[in-house]
Amino acid sequence: MGGLTESQIARLATLPGDHRVIGEREGSPVVARPDGRLACLQPNGRLAATTLVSRVQSYLCLERC
Repeated sequence: MGGLTESQIARLATLPGDHRVIGEREGSPVVARPDGRLACLQPNGRLAATTLVSRVQSYLCLERC
């Protein structure tokens, strides 16, 4: 497990208060935006749109492990 990159840590520190970290996927934090959309925090610190399918896949992985 590699942990968060410096770019991810810096981005998390500057996220607006209405954004919530709700989990992680493959080592990257998953952020819930105020409009309900999910975003994955990439290793370079950029937020990338993700889908609800990712949330289901993460849940299923926890059930199997």
